[in-house]
Amino acid sequence: MPDKLFDQPGTLLGRLGSRDGAVIGAGMAVFVIALTGCALLRWQAPMIALASFGLATVLLCYARQIRVPASAVAIAGLVGLALGAGWAMVVGPVMAQAYSAALGAQTDLRHILLSGIAIPGSGALLMLAPAVVVRVTIRSIRDPRSGMAVGAWGATVFNAGSTATLLWPQLAMGVSAHDQSAESLLAEAIVEGLAWPSACLAVGAIFGIALWLTPAAPSGRNRATVVGALAAGLIVVTALGLVDVLPISVRPYIAAQLGISLLAVIAWRIVVARTVARRVSDVGTASYRGVLVPLIGVLGVLAAVSTGISALITPPAKAYVCPPDCGRPPLGTPVETNPRYSGDNGAFSVAYPEEGAAYQVTFEPHGLAGVKLAYLGGDTGTMMLFGEPADGRTSRQIVEQVLGSKYPDAVVSYEVPNASVGYQPGYGVVADVYSRDSAASFTRLRVIVMAAIKHDYALIAAAVGPYHEFSPDYGSGHPSGANLELAMDMGKYVNSFRWGGDRYGHRP
Repeated sequence: MPDKLFDQPGTLLGRLGSRDGAVIGAGMAVFVIALTGCALLRWQAPMIALASFGLATVLLCYARQIRVPASAVAIAGLVGLALGAGWAMVVGPVMAQAYSAALGAQTDLRHILLSGIAIPGSGALLMLAPAVVVRVTIRSIRDPRSGMAVGAWGATVFNAGSTATLLWPQLAMGVSAHDQSAESLLAEAIVEGLAWPSACLAVGAIFGIALWLTPAAPSGRNRATVVGALAAGLIVVTALGLVDVLPISVRPYIAAQLGISLLAVIAWRIVVARTVARRVSDVGTASYRGVLVPLIGVLGVLAAVSTGISALITPPAKAYVCPPDCGRPPLGTPVETNPRYSGDNGAFSVAYPEEGAAYQVTFEPHGLAGVKLAYLGGDTGTMMLFGEPADGRTSRQIVEQVLGSKYPDAVVSYEVPNASVGYQPGYGVVADVYSRDSAASFTRLRVIVMAAIKHDYALIAAAVGPYHEFSPDYGSGHPSGANLELAMDMGKYVNSFRWGGDRYGHRP
């Protein structure tokens, strides 16, 4: 029958050691080499295109060779693409906002439940919908191997649509990413282009097998098989989502994502060996030329199109011409009298915006001795003003610990010259953070952390918000390395810090 997809199933797409397995392995090798090369060369525009559509292209080229019904491919592809893009447009901004939470705040249960379980779980359910639609609309397909193909294709295209939608803003950052480290881009390529697509492919394939096996089993067993496959998919995707929200460094993060993806593929092989393998037939054999030639062509087109789009939508850098465009004077800001917060039993005090200002004020968030200021205007952002015992640490050590506790993969852009907090000399850094959550819209965050110590007590100011390059038309009108709107208002609160007194000089 023309709807039979697999010659001898067992590996990703074909039995280990068979010709089909070797052909698809060669296709995967071409894709991985191209993806890795773009990441290492910091060509972010083609990397985004390959990470989004690369694995789906490999699967499509293979399916074309072994004669999957065009109607099933079209329906599953269109449904998956539409659902993936729509899901990403809804949840992407929510996840990006959660990712830009204030420095110093703990990862709370609500954040874990929403960003690590609920949102990835909703994606897992939607990525299985294309297989259900094909199962209902095309009754002529009865072979579980074809169900496996349809499920894998629909889930992979769903992931491709969501990834492309979430990473679209990154194209406006330029064809190449000179400001982003190669390690960060490589992590993005591995997670977005390999780990998540492979896991989605395996989840969709398992569900497709279960869905097409059901007519041959009793009704109770039918339901149990489908529910079991659905539960397995939810477990895999939520596990990936939980790793996304954990504040861990880049290398353990990559290892965890790849490990979960590998377990999903192994589970798929086990399911295939126990179900589909006993239905082997000699139909539809793939060839190297039939897969590799169109694959290389499509990957090349994807890279070229994404590069062209990125070049068109990247705004040109604006030059400062002074005079006449010298911006407003740096002095003359009206003096403000703000209320003060006293924290940690009087160990310090700090000013905070009065009611009605462009901030939402929260006292002692997550048990911290300090004030959280959520900026509601402009680019938005969050500022944290808090204190804690130094316990013999230096200002630099405290800044590094605060930054690493929330954003372990942050890249320091520069050290703040002559940094001070409460007019006490200290240490400060300005760092860049690129959102790595697979369900979050691409976001480049600018983070500022400053600390100073007196009487063995540290006062810390931290701000985080979207990166926005200052220009003659934005910011104060003066060149600035901060490139964070919140930084223009941060200074007066940093300078308002006061220590409680010498009674903290001999803290036990």
